[in-house]
Amino acid sequence: MRDRTRRIVCAVSDEALEAVADLMAPSTDIMRRRSFDRFRSLIDAAAKLKLASMPDGFLGPVLLSSDDLRQVPAEQGMPLFGSNSWTMRRAF
Repeated sequence: MRDRTRRIVCAVSDEALEAVADLMAPSTDIMRRRSFDRFRSLIDAAAKLKLASMPDGFLGPVLLSSDDLRQVPAEQGMPLFGSNSWTMRRAF
């Protein structure tokens, strides 16, 4: 991610990717990748919030946990924390 002119490394824990999509632990790399792709906008928003709370001059990395993802306010069009694609497909 970028903070004005600086590039900040950001990582998401496996636990957060499992929790956000309500995956059973331990999950596979493919399942976590799908979770990351599906919740990319939520992850980006959580990273920006966490970076904003860091002191000036923070160089990173930013490590996101499931608690960080839970703190993002709901936005229209963003998948909800704890909802997986199967549940969302059945609802429509």
